[in-house]
Amino acid sequence: MPPLALVVCPLPADREVVRATQSLLAELAGRDDVVLFCPEPYQAPAAWERAHRLLPLAELPYERARGAVTAPIYLVDGGPGDGLLRRTAASVPGVMVEAATTPTATSLRARAAAITAMPQVRDAAAAPTVEAMVLAYKSKDYISPCLQSLLEQDWPNLKITVLDNASGDGTADFVRRTFPGIEVLESDENLGFAAGHNLLFDRSTADYVALLNHDAIARRNWVSELVAAAESLPGGAAFGAKMLMRRCPTILNSTGIVMCESGFAADRDIGRPDLDPATEPERVFAVCGGALLLRGPLLRQLGGFDPTFFMYVEDVDWCWRARIAGHEVYYVPSAVAVHDWHGDMAAAGKTSAPEAEEVVAEREGRRRAMVERNRLQAVFKNYERHQLRRVWRGIRDYDRGRLEALAEHVTKGGGPMPRRVLEAVQSAHRWCRRHALGLRWRRFRTQRLRAVPDATFTDLIVPGMQEPSGVGDLHAIVDRYCAKPRARIAVGGDDAGSLGPGWHHPEPGAHGHEGLRWTMAKCWFYVAAAKPWRTVALTLVPQPLDTWAELWVDGICVGRQDVPRDRPNELRWQLPAESPADRVIECSLVCGAFVPKERGMGGDTRELGLHVAVIHVE
Repeated sequence: MPPLALVVCPLPADREVVRATQSLLAELAGRDDVVLFCPEPYQAPAAWERAHRLLPLAELPYERARGAVTAPIYLVDGGPGDGLLRRTAASVPGVMVEAATTPTATSLRARAAAITAMPQVRDAAAAPTVEAMVLAYKSKDYISPCLQSLLEQDWPNLKITVLDNASGDGTADFVRRTFPGIEVLESDENLGFAAGHNLLFDRSTADYVALLNHDAIARRNWVSELVAAAESLPGGAAFGAKMLMRRCPTILNSTGIVMCESGFAADRDIGRPDLDPATEPERVFAVCGGALLLRGPLLRQLGGFDPTFFMYVEDVDWCWRARIAGHEVYYVPSAVAVHDWHGDMAAAGKTSAPEAEEVVAEREGRRRAMVERNRLQAVFKNYERHQLRRVWRGIRDYDRGRLEALAEHVTKGGGPMPRRVLEAVQSAHRWCRRHALGLRWRRFRTQRLRAVPDATFTDLIVPGMQEPSGVGDLHAIVDRYCAKPRARIAVGGDDAGSLGPGWHHPEPGAHGHEGLRWTMAKCWFYVAAAKPWRTVALTLVPQPLDTWAELWVDGICVGRQDVPRDRPNELRWQLPAESPADRVIECSLVCGAFVPKERGMGGDTRELGLHVAVIHVE
């Protein structure tokens, strides 16, 4: 008989369903095969991952249809993820079990065996038409997983179209040869993300258009979850997927896009662990163009991306335009794709070599130049007149101060990145002045679409002119799947590949240390040693305020300590049991945090926790 399929949503970790699953797995140990299906496998405790096969819930219909598992047992307890499980059960028949009933493994096996019905097959004739579009640029060596994931979608008759954006590396020929069922177009010039997609939009007559980056991989039900959300929310124009970091699949890349009043936009929740089990669509200001669904008729009515944006912010601009026309934008957490976020820069950022810093700065500089220019365009085009006057004055004042601070930083030898940002801000304002006439014309065309005032969606715009400051050092982030654990982490110096989310950018060393970093209120790091160990120690430079710190090891709180101000601190925690040699251990720090600006301690708007110099185990 095939393995028992057990479907659970294990977040939050203190739910009844987790305790019931633990009990069942202990009962089944050594005598029955189990395949666990979770919304995302990494959400399960590490012990489950070591002992059982874990698969994304998106794979359940496929695994059941090919007879690889029994009819599924859905274990629920009324938690926030149960809605997705119940929706899945409607198409993949199984047994719904309340976790509080403490069922036995024998009874579950018998109940699963009694169900012979297979997953429902969607009626292709009745299903809306969907065209998936992939814009390829120099991607011959890594586009295959993206296209394969689209071919494996559970949506019937999905049309897939690839545009080779003048790659010059044989991408188009490779796709034609490897994926003969996919339509391939070629452009003679690099049109950029915006105009390249517009070429594809102009040819499409589909009910829905799905966009997927060439370095992203979609879960098997990605299209069907996006379409389900769109069909249930007819007022929505755009529907964005949950995007996870491909190198660090427990870390979020995007849950939609947030924007400040001045047009600074950022992926919502980027760099944070994916710990939210919610599965229902959520209203957001905008969604990322790397993995989204657009309503076809509305796309043809509003037009495609603004081609002058080339790349970056074009998705924000389109969503803003849709909002002006009276439509909504939603984030769909049950539709998941993993994405190689800024892959070239992330790879370079894993080393602390000076040349890598210059490479990252150069690439980031090019990106930043387009972002600065395009956020000014988006602001000018989309705000109502009275709002635009107020915001544009604020942008001028803010950028004037920013330019002065950046120039001073460059003069003092602040490194290549400030120089690149300074040049990007200056060039963005020059570009807008040179193209003022065209900007006014595009503003006129955009405002002609207006059906609602800005007040209908300003609750989704973050007040203030400043850039989002809660992101931290994204290039430093790893998770347990790609970490390079160390027995000694010299923070701000030799820490590449050992830090998870929750760390700010490195700073010059002080008090005799190689480097420093501030944490946020919670941060992660990864340790291992060549011999067994039992102590985790942190060296802190003097803190400006009295605070406290907790250490969590593999999800268990080891203890809490007070951290007094104005003196160096050495914090030490003893583990309850010895950690084996060479095992990767995930640790997290939880601490008291403050925002300097709110405490009258300067203009820093970051959330600051502990000022760390060294982490080591012994």
